Amino acid sequence: MPGVNSKAVRAGLPGRSLGAAGMLSLILVVYSYMQHRKTAAKAKKSMAALAAALSSASVRNLHTANTYTADRWMETDERERRFDADAPYFKCGPMGVAADGKRAKLDREFLRQLRAIRRIIIPSLASKEAAIIAMHAVFLVLRTWLSVVVAELDGKIVKHLVQGHGRRFLAGLLSWFAIAIPATYTNSMIRFLESKLALSFRTRLTQYVHDLYLNENLNYYKLQALDSRIAHPDQFITADIARFCNKVASFLSNLGKPTLDAIIFNIQLVRGVGLPGTVGMFGMYMATAKLLRAWTPPFGRMAAEQASLEGDFRAHHARVITNAEEIAFYRGEKRESEQVQGSLKRLLSHARRIAWRKVPHVVLEDMVIKYTWSAFGYLACALPFFIKTPGGALSRDGGSGFRTQRFITNKRILVNLSEAGGRMMYSIKEIMELTGYTSRVYSLLSTLHALRRDEYERAVAVASGEQGEFALSKAHGMVYEDIDGVRLTGVPIVAPAADGGELLVRPLTWEVRRGEHWMVAGPNGVGKTSVLRVLSGLWPAFAGVVERPEPSEIIYIPQRAYLPLGSLRDQIIYPHTHTQMQALGRTDDELMEVLSAVHLAYLPAREGGLSARKEWKDVLSGGEKQRINLARMFYHLPRFAVLDECTSAVSADVEGLMYEHAKRLGITLITISHRPSLYKYHTYLLRLGVHESDSQNTVSSILLEELSDAPSSSRNSGEHSLSTESWVDDVASSGVLWDVVQLSTAAGSATPSSASSPSLPAALDVPRVHPEPSSASTSRIDIARESLADANRTEIEQLRSALATKNAQELRLRLDCVQRELMTASSIEAVG
Repeated sequence: MPGVNSKAVRAGLPGRSLGAAGMLSLILVVYSYMQHRKTAAKAKKSMAALAAALSSASVRNLHTANTYTADRWMETDERERRFDADAPYFKCGPMGVAADGKRAKLDREFLRQLRAIRRIIIPSLASKEAAIIAMHAVFLVLRTWLSVVVAELDGKIVKHLVQGHGRRFLAGLLSWFAIAIPATYTNSMIRFLESKLALSFRTRLTQYVHDLYLNENLNYYKLQALDSRIAHPDQFITADIARFCNKVASFLSNLGKPTLDAIIFNIQLVRGVGLPGTVGMFGMYMATAKLLRAWTPPFGRMAAEQASLEGDFRAHHARVITNAEEIAFYRGEKRESEQVQGSLKRLLSHARRIAWRKVPHVVLEDMVIKYTWSAFGYLACALPFFIKTPGGALSRDGGSGFRTQRFITNKRILVNLSEAGGRMMYSIKEIMELTGYTSRVYSLLSTLHALRRDEYERAVAVASGEQGEFALSKAHGMVYEDIDGVRLTGVPIVAPAADGGELLVRPLTWEVRRGEHWMVAGPNGVGKTSVLRVLSGLWPAFAGVVERPEPSEIIYIPQRAYLPLGSLRDQIIYPHTHTQMQALGRTDDELMEVLSAVHLAYLPAREGGLSARKEWKDVLSGGEKQRINLARMFYHLPRFAVLDECTSAVSADVEGLMYEHAKRLGITLITISHRPSLYKYHTYLLRLGVHESDSQNTVSSILLEELSDAPSSSRNSGEHSLSTESWVDDVASSGVLWDVVQLSTAAGSATPSSASSPSLPAALDVPRVHPEPSSASTSRIDIARESLADANRTEIEQLRSALATKNAQELRLRLDCVQRELMTASSIEAVG
């Protein structure tokens, strides 16, 4: 027993001592056991509590959300690596060549394009597509072998018929029916595998294009707004890819099987009619094939042109569907009908030209394939009956049954060989059509890869051979997503255009820090929305530095609400899906709170719940659509929100309540609007306007004003903005926010453009804003800060002096005019 000294027992210790020791040992064992049970119970209870906590909804959702985010990041990273590997194979050629198919022909360039696309549709020998092709090849070989067997069987059946052997004839007929079972199954499997291969090709290619087209690089926007190589991308993605995949899949059957048949049937003919007849037939095939090739119209280019015209026709109808209400208001159906009919007329005219071009080609093709080849085949089959040919199995010796058998067999093989040759000739036309579709699909892929590298091309610029100062190829501004704010440093606002771009706002330096709510105002067409397009990345930054938060921390709300297909819930959480919403632990109760914040709490009851699915663009009113837009902001809760005239259809009282709610939630607002009533919800004003001394100059001038210190009454009426119209020179034409910080380019040029600071007039001077830059960007502005401080101060003094000597009467007249306009606008808004 533990604790008992065996030596002491042998020495004759008293029994009482032994009993006490045993009792002590027993007590220790029992005590240890009880402590163990208590510890185990505590541990079990703790583990149960931990398990309950881990099984709670919040932890599960957090785990699911983290797993979803990690998986999505890994998938994105894998796609980017693949795109990087494929990019060298998709290089753009001359402008418009691949897109319109004018160079679509069977040449080395076609093979290069086809090899590049092959990397997508057949990524490896271990892929599913490779396995389908292997199975398809097996069935093609089986079909050719069955054709040879059927030809031999036909000869035997006719032989037994001539010889009068009834039983052998019936046995041959039964064998012929038995062969029909695997033959029909083989034909069916060939067609099935061809369809399956086409669907598999289309799945891979369409998914690849979608990953390039609908991604965070905004290629779907750049393809329409910044590049002109691809017209009607929907036609390319939906129709041209499908036709290309069908042509490639059928190519294996239409050319692979005839080629295999030609090889095997020629071997059989050498055995049957001898080498001279087979060589003669082969030479005749080659000569007629060359003749057909020379007389074949350019079906590849014609197919590409027809696809382009079909895209135009489809786009006209899509435009009518999208803008049906506006067209109805204007009663523009006659004009739209003329445009649609004109597009249809061009399409049908081209289709008729193709049909007329096919008539002489089909006549020549049928004459050669069906008649010339058949006549020469009969001659080759009959030759061994009259002349002994080397290597031939026939001679003038032998019975009539044997002669009949060999003639029927060779004739059947010859017919199959003629059909194979005919399919090869027909496949030349299909290959020419394939070149057209290959060219269009390749042009789409190469353009998307170019846009991924921010390489743009415009038709007019390429045609003229000249590039302006703001050509898209010269856009070298830098973009960072590493600050808790918004900062533009020396960024010109340029509208991309065919002639190289139009400068809207001179190099702008502007910062929005958290908690500083900005109003962007100015006349129509001066570049207010354009500033936000550059900020969001829709337009490239031609120079300077753009710094913004991560995409999840900023949201852009446009004036026109986009309502996707889906439920009412999907409208609120867009671009999230219901699965993502649940993974993040969000509930429908939270969505109801969001709807209450935008005064749409009645909507679920009216429309049948959050899961109701309708065509929401036809169900909701203009104001409801805009409030749904703002509901997305309250759902996503970003740190910054850019609002572009997104409350123009909302009443002023509801608009104010939503702005106050957004500020309570800690969302920093950047608003573009013409409504003076919104000034009171913002801290600063960025006003864009046109220089008055030069009516031809459309480059915007900029004035920055602090609104927070203005009296409440003046802010409500908009009177604080009177002073912003009273500048005498190009005030702050470079758009600088601070009087001591300015960068004209990303490199920090020491020589800024004209008016390098927002020098406010002395009489209109407002408190300056001197925000301290974050540590991440200090190195980008320190050099410019020191070099430009003195120059800016001098320029401020010069401007103040100019204002002091300005005609006071003219200033008063201008102020009175602006005041009347603002009072009128406020009155109209109050009445509304």
